[in-house]
Amino acid sequence: MKNSLWVDTAFSHTEVPLRLADAEKERGVAQGDIVCCVIDVLRATSTIAAAMGNGCAGFYPCASPDAARELAVSLRAEHGNGNVLLGGEKDARPIEGFNGGNSPREYTRERIGGRRLVFSSTNGTRTLDAVKDCRAVFTAAFANLSAVANRLADELKKESALLIACSGREGGYTVEDTVVAGELISKLTSLVGEVELSDTSAAALEISKAAEGDGAAMLRNCRWGRYLAGLGLGDDIEFCGKRDWTGIVPEMRDGVILPG
Repeated sequence: MKNSLWVDTAFSHTEVPLRLADAEKERGVAQGDIVCCVIDVLRATSTIAAAMGNGCAGFYPCASPDAARELAVSLRAEHGNGNVLLGGEKDARPIEGFNGGNSPREYTRERIGGRRLVFSSTNGTRTLDAVKDCRAVFTAAFANLSAVANRLADELKKESALLIACSGREGGYTVEDTVVAGELISKLTSLVGEVELSDTSAAALEISKAAEGDGAAMLRNCRWGRYLAGLGLGDDIEFCGKRDWTGIVPEMRDGVILPG
């Protein structure tokens, strides 16, 4: 079975190192040979899909606001102040001094087209930092789930291990990322045939089936969705629940996410 396609799932960014270590120990697969897909549907990977779809020239995820500020200074010196935006959130709220927050609706073509976006979020960018040494890193949300599944099916012809890295919430489990992971596993299985699922991947698959395919309703009813709604961000929740409206497959290369 060790030569079959192995699909593992981490339920939070703090769990990622454990899953990577397990791949090495149990499967003999080094981190540099693993394909990874990061999910933070509320809202970072939905925002990445929107920004990439609207012509963002490069999305630079940073693990902290201070790291984002520092990188923005460097990029603005190279590309010009008007060509580099700072975006992100801390605990779902915009960061003081940044140009934008973490709403996928605010990165329109008029605002982000042709520009670079340096970005820090509470969970999503920390997950991207945790998997940066994997062979290939993609991001997925409801927005681009089918396109990502097709790209992964092609990518995994060359590799035998996929890690789906759910961002979770401050190191804890979130149902919304798990449902997206489970739907991705279902789509991928239909494309590549038999795969070997870890226990966490099997659990994600079953949880996604229980959600009955209504992504927007699940997002409205999950704990973080209710919190965002309480901040007046209900329109973001509806946006993040829309399925397959873009064929963009964001891929991180040398720390920069580009459209694929």
